[in-house]
Amino acid sequence: MAPADQDKETKIKISTLEKELADLRQGLCVVQDYCHDLEKVGNKQDAEETVDQSLLKPLMREEEEFEGIWKFHDELLIPDPRSQVPCMQMYEAFVTYCTRKGRTPVGRPAFEFVLLKMGAEQLPDRSVWQGFRIRTDST
Repeated sequence: MAPADQDKETKIKISTLEKELADLRQGLCVVQDYCHDLEKVGNKQDAEETVDQSLLKPLMREEEEFEGIWKFHDELLIPDPRSQVPCMQMYEAFVTYCTRKGRTPVGRPAFEFVLLKMGAEQLPDRSVWQGFRIRTDST
């Protein structure tokens, strides 16, 4: 092969290799952009999950607390329209129930608020619960 043909062939190879290199660089840029976008999405999802967890955990704890009051209501309170239980005695029975069940009892104001929402009644002076008696064989 003539030296001129060899030079021409070498230039064509170099040109082809330069085009391939340019294509590879462009592909690398696309991959880097994609990875960067994935990282952003991943960080955003992590942040959203952190926010979700920070909102969800208190709600789950609150639900557990309310569930404890419901279970106390279902397991230890017997509907009896003529019965009255002093508020402090009712709350102490609830605390005892929670302790036995391995639950953390809610404070008295929250307990009374939820019990009222469940339909229990307090006398106007708020010293006595009316309409329930406490099951004595379970306390």
